Amino acid sequence: MIQILLLGLVLFGGVRPSIASQDQESLWPNAAEIEHFLKKAKVTERVKIGTGVTKPEKATLEMDGQTRHAILKKVDKKHDNWRYEVAAYHLDKLLGLGMVPPTVERNVGGRKGCLQLWVTGVTMEKYEDTPPDTEAWRRQISLMWLFDDLIGNIDRHLNNAMISPEYRLMLIDNSKSFGGTRRLLNDLNGPGTGTHARFWMIPYDENRQRYPTNYSADFVERVRGLTKKQLKKGLGRYIWGHNRGLILKRQQMIIERLNEMGTAVMVHNR
Repeated sequence: MIQILLLGLVLFGGVRPSIASQDQESLWPNAAEIEHFLKKAKVTERVKIGTGVTKPEKATLEMDGQTRHAILKKVDKKHDNWRYEVAAYHLDKLLGLGMVPPTVERNVGGRKGCLQLWVTGVTMEKYEDTPPDTEAWRRQISLMWLFDDLIGNIDRHLNNAMISPEYRLMLIDNSKSFGGTRRLLNDLNGPGTGTHARFWMIPYDENRQRYPTNYSADFVERVRGLTKKQLKKGLGRYIWGHNRGLILKRQQMIIERLNEMGTAVMVHNR
């Protein structure tokens, strides 16, 4: 998915705001209103973007004199599916992350798919600035890796994570998630790959023993507290059967890993 809107000097110049911690409010405090808009607004224009296999489109929506843009995705394959985009958003809400843009199911042009709010920012691939608060940034990256492990995302590269004008991390393009992954793909105790290092904004070091992961105690408890009933209620329309059960299996592996890391996780309350 391509959602690249390069930020000008006005956005990144002057006094730079701090990166919000994972316990501050979502980038979309009006998420419920945005969801309603995405579901009910009239689609007035659709433009194909990018050359990816998912063939996403940029949709223009209008309702009550208001205009918004969204990404329309209709790919419906076993390992690449629009339903996984909606499921990722619902799980983001269950965990209180506020990192996945509002995403809804929508029938457009006679086909079911999803609409995700078009967000303004720059992809990690194009990002050339330096975060004003490195530790706050690393907390966000820690959350991204854990979330991707939970949803079994096999495709988190530098073009599907974006930085907002407020230096907040936004997780777009989650359609290759919720498959049959039975292992954790982001070994936070392992040496860094080139891509991982770039996300962390540190030089690649093949001798690096681990990344300085950091989660709040409240967030860890939310991960521990996820239940089969919650997942069925929140994600059941989009993830079912064996694949939904695998979310709980990955949850347990994550909890075991956090327990093994102990103080290395630097759990804290803010």
